[in-house]
Amino acid sequence: MPRQLSNPPHSKSSQGGFTLIEVLVVLIITGLISGILFQALERAYRLQERFGVEIFSAQQGQMAADWYRQTVQGLHPDHADGPHIFRGNEHEFSGLSSNPLSNEYGAPTPITWRIDRDRRSGDTQLIYREGQQETVISSWHGRDARFVYVDEQQTAHDSWPPAFGSPPQLPKQIRLVAHDAGDTLNIVATPMGPATPLLRLQDL
Repeated sequence: MPRQLSNPPHSKSSQGGFTLIEVLVVLIITGLISGILFQALERAYRLQERFGVEIFSAQQGQMAADWYRQTVQGLHPDHADGPHIFRGNEHEFSGLSSNPLSNEYGAPTPITWRIDRDRRSGDTQLIYREGQQETVISSWHGRDARFVYVDEQQTAHDSWPPAFGSPPQLPKQIRLVAHDAGDTLNIVATPMGPATPLLRLQDL
């Protein structure tokens, strides 16, 4: 007689899965983590924007200082009968520079640096002029800004040439002194060329 196979007893299947409560807990935790990450990301963007502007301003200020020193270092005296004898006061000076900001680098070029105040914004501007073109190189908050001219004896003057004495055509140093948001800006530039013009045959 054939042996009948008995069916195995039915056992409860242990199927894996998440319950509704577990899913809700996971969603809540994920939402909390996402919220924290978004807040941190937003704060990082704000810091980047803030310090990015400050770094950009610092770089612009350094570039303006380098340009100022470059042109002053290239100052050359003009002849006594020349049209570009160096002159300066508290808010402007002009002369010949072999280090202009244009492509005429190396050739004595008439330049002018001027401190002006923008009536619309109220900012003080540092303006560079070469030929007929004027360019605002830098601007800052505050009204107190001036050029200072220093002679061989390290005496500061408000204008050049000074009212007394027979100084050379170029000063020893030209300082740009300004105040920006309580900070003092002092850019010192020294002409590297001769302080008096070279003699010509007609001058002998």
